Amino acid sequence: MGGPIIVHPLFAHTLQRGPEVRTLEEVPQDVLQLIVSRLMTAQDLCVLQCVSKRCRDAAGADELWKRLCMSRFAVPESCSPPSWKQLYRFNYEFLYKILLSRSAEQLSSGFPRIGTGARFVGMGIAINA
Repeated sequence: MGGPIIVHPLFAHTLQRGPEVRTLEEVPQDVLQLIVSRLMTAQDLCVLQCVSKRCRDAAGADELWKRLCMSRFAVPESCSPPSWKQLYRFNYEFLYKILLSRSAEQLSSGFPRIGTGARFVGMGIAINA
């Protein structure tokens, strides 16, 4: 009985018992939420949102963006914006594209520098560089 056997193509899967292949769409929602909650940066969340509609919904959860806003920009807990993701985007663009730009350096030239350049104070806001 060591010779070849003929198997119908519809039953070929019964010959091999390897690990089952799963897609991301088959991952349970609670497991997907756990994965997403482990992402630590806005860039990671944005990349995951590009994977699929399901991932976009999971990575777009307001509580994730609230956590990022509060940790990155010291937003008070009493704040309740319509969208935490939009608040994160606004803060990022305002702080990094406007205040830390070359024009902000020119605007804040009248303000004293603190330390060795690791921080500067401009327009009444202390910013970690």
